[in-house]
Amino acid sequence: NTKWTKKMLEGMETTFLMSTILRIGNLMKVGFGSAGVEIIRNNLIQRRGQRLKLDTQGSTVSCIFLFCDIRQFTDATECLQEEV
Repeated sequence: NTKWTKKMLEGMETTFLMSTILRIGNLMKVGFGSAGVEIIRNNLIQRRGQRLKLDTQGSTVSCIFLFCDIRQFTDATECLQEEV
């Protein structure tokens, strides 16, 4: 077991690939939501080397959606300047 230090990984394609995979994972989280991430995670754990089975039953997720409309937002930010 060799431990790779951060210095050794700098400039390597491995670092680029690792960061790309993390970015793809984060995009999947945003795109599929928390329930979708669980489905994909469970598929990857159970089906190593096989195709993803995406027609499995999902789970119920409770959400709260909020919307805020700030009137004259530009004027408010100009007054607050650096505190925004």
